[in-house]
Amino acid sequence: MKTLGIAYAGTLISFLLVDALWLGLVARSFYQRQIGDLMLPNPYLGVAAVFYVFFAAAIVVLAVRPGLEASSLWTAVGFGAVLGLAAYGTYDMTNLSTLKGWPVSLSVVDMVWGTVLTGLASACGYAAARLFG
Repeated sequence: MKTLGIAYAGTLISFLLVDALWLGLVARSFYQRQIGDLMLPNPYLGVAAVFYVFFAAAIVVLAVRPGLEASSLWTAVGFGAVLGLAAYGTYDMTNLSTLKGWPVSLSVVDMVWGTVLTGLASACGYAAARLFG
């Protein structure tokens, strides 16, 4: 159980830090150009926190833990990438199919980002568990 707690901490911290850099610095203007007035001036941090807490747990259960059981970083990364594509794809494809004017380019970028970010967070959770667990 200690190992999974360490995996969770590594996953959550890395996911938060990397996503904060992406959303706050790298892609902020891209998202603003794509969705304009739909974007809040400031995000609801409580709602965001709920997502991060639960999604990090899903990453550990569905990607990091199988990686640890297989003693394979690449198993964790691969399962994490699939989870990221599924989660971000659900959001983006739903928006694309139901919202007028939702940009295809935003869905593509966001789905690629979710795949990469979740795979990376899985790798960090796996590494934390192996190093400190």
